[in-house]
Amino acid sequence: MTSRACVTGLDSALSGQPHRGSGQVTGSPLVAHAVAASTRPVLIVEDHPLVGEAMRDVLARSAGDLEPHLCLDAPAALKEVSDPNRNWFRIFLDLDVPGAHGLSLAREIRGLGLHARCCIVSGSDKQHLIEEARRLGFLGYIVKAIPSAEFASALGRVLVGEVVFPSTTAAANQPLIRLTRRQEQLLDCVQRGMSSKDIARALFLSEGTVNNGITAAMKALSVTSRSHALAKAFELGLLGVNATHETAPPGRLLKGTV
Repeated sequence: MTSRACVTGLDSALSGQPHRGSGQVTGSPLVAHAVAASTRPVLIVEDHPLVGEAMRDVLARSAGDLEPHLCLDAPAALKEVSDPNRNWFRIFLDLDVPGAHGLSLAREIRGLGLHARCCIVSGSDKQHLIEEARRLGFLGYIVKAIPSAEFASALGRVLVGEVVFPSTTAAANQPLIRLTRRQEQLLDCVQRGMSSKDIARALFLSEGTVNNGITAAMKALSVTSRSHALAKAFELGLLGVNATHETAPPGRLLKGTV
C-alpha cells in the first residue's frame, strides 16, 4: 500500500470523529493568546507534500486542540525542534526526507531530548531499524504499509502517549549499537576510499591498529565486511554523508586512541 493510500485510509477511519474546532483565532489578542496556549503543536516531517497535507488535515480533525505543522526536509525539521519557544506535543517523523539518511535525523531529535514524544512513520519495515528506534527510546514506529484501520489505531494510541511498535523477531533486550569516536573516524576514512595504510599515515597509527579498529567496528555492527559496515552505519545514522569523498591529507584528522 502506498503512503497516499495509507493516509486516505486513515482519513476514512477518523472521519466519524467530531470536528471540534477550525483552529482559527478571532477576537482580541488576549483571546488569541489563550487559545494558542491551549493548543498542542504537532510536527509532521514528511517530504511528500500530498501525504503530509493529508496527514495534517487528519490530525487537525481528530482533535480540535491539535495544531499540526508540516516540514518537508531535515534542515527545516531541525530548525523547528531546536526552537526553544516550541513545546512539541508529538513529532511524526518520516526517515527518508531530504537531508536525512536512515536514523540520522531521529538521532538528532534524540539528542535534543524529544525522542519520547516522537513516533517514526516510515515505509521501511527493516527489523534492525525498528529495534534500534525502540532501544533509543522513541515513542513508536509505524510502518506505512500496514492496513489503514491498523494505521489509524496506531496513530491514535501514539497521540494518547502509548508506546507503539510492530512486533519483530529481534531480541528486545539487545544493547544499543554504539561505535566509539575512533571507530566512526576509521569508517569515515574507509568511506573516503582510504586504504588501511593511508588511514594509518593520516592518523599516526600503525596499520595493524587501524585494521583492529575497523574489525571492532564491524563486530559492533554485526557485519563481516567493510562495505556492509559502511552501509549499516550509514542506515543507523552513525555515519554521515561524505560529499567530496576526497582523501584527507596526513595530519588533518584528529589524533587519538582506538
